Amino acid sequence: MSALRRYLLVAAGPDWGRHPSSLSHIIGVVVRNHPVIWINSIAQRSPRLSRRDIVRAVHKGWASLAPTPRHEQDGPLVVHPRAIPYHRLPSVRSVNGWLIARQLRPLLARFAGHKTVLVATNPAAVALANSLRPDATIYFCMDDYARMHDSDARLIEVCERLMLARADATVVTAQALVDSKTWQGRRPIHMPQGVDVAHFQNPGPPPATLSALPRPIIGFQGIIGARVDIDLLEKIARRFSKASVVLVGKEEVDIAPLKRLPNVHAVGPVAYADLPSVIQVFDVGLVVYRDDEHVASVNPLKLLEYLALGQEVVSVPIPELAAHEQHVHRARGHEQYLAALEAVISRYPFDPADKDRRRAYAAAQSWETRARDFMGLCEDLLWEPRPNHSTVGRVAGARPGVGL
Repeated sequence: MSALRRYLLVAAGPDWGRHPSSLSHIIGVVVRNHPVIWINSIAQRSPRLSRRDIVRAVHKGWASLAPTPRHEQDGPLVVHPRAIPYHRLPSVRSVNGWLIARQLRPLLARFAGHKTVLVATNPAAVALANSLRPDATIYFCMDDYARMHDSDARLIEVCERLMLARADATVVTAQALVDSKTWQGRRPIHMPQGVDVAHFQNPGPPPATLSALPRPIIGFQGIIGARVDIDLLEKIARRFSKASVVLVGKEEVDIAPLKRLPNVHAVGPVAYADLPSVIQVFDVGLVVYRDDEHVASVNPLKLLEYLALGQEVVSVPIPELAAHEQHVHRARGHEQYLAALEAVISRYPFDPADKDRRRAYAAAQSWETRARDFMGLCEDLLWEPRPNHSTVGRVAGARPGVGL
């Protein structure tokens, strides 16, 4: 690769290694070609007086006192940002942008001569963009954040308008977000989810306890929280009482009644490194989100992970999954969903040739492919002529340096 095309990527995303996100998967490929500084989460809401938030705030505060950033093996340089958690206040957001930029300057000096791209998943990072002044800024939007459970909708809406105006490009993971994140005629780039093909198609031995369960095994993997339709999961377990229902993921809501059913097996959270070994026992992978207005902006990572393992998939009618309609069964409403699942299970045991077709399809949607597209975007922003957006698209009523 030409030295002239080498650049530094500064990524502000979720905590590195905590829950792999679309951006972290892409960065895992980008870092093989370019130096990357990863800034751990600055959060999308102010902490509350809850045990969970207090423990997390203390942990992040302590981590931020570390004298040097942590360099992950084969990964980015990880920085714990020194920031005040109360992002609702415009003055605090501006101070945070200044604090983090100041924290980064000694690291940036290591890469003198490199052009710099800032990519951020959190719109509150607009303050960092204004303080850091990178050569290009990308807003990487993975969801309709304002509609997410536990988000601060007002904070997101204000910061997102500022970020859309500030960014040189916006990337979205769902087609439904293209229109809602268009700003003054600048349309986002749709970059769908990918999958780590090698990781999911070369799993280790499955847990013996799960392999011994009655077949077929109907499984769900992911955070079991407010987004998941627990009532539908219970109906599935009751309707297919001779099958096994396996749930893999952190439980953020009470599912005690569901776990009392004899054919339900809750595994709990599993590290990403071990995930393929565990969920390879599934015969059918479930996508069981609540069918509400938020689901239109969702593009679940788990879909291609199921397909990479050759599994049948039954999902609620997420619009983004229409692109995969030959490999996923979508149904609206509980009864239609149960009927679709019954039709799938009636064909068990499944044809190995169908499994191979699903694996091949997933292999064509790799994170390597997505990362090449992303790196191409970075090069276009850095070296292709383009309009200067740093002073255009200001939010009405906002003054320079205020409300960031």
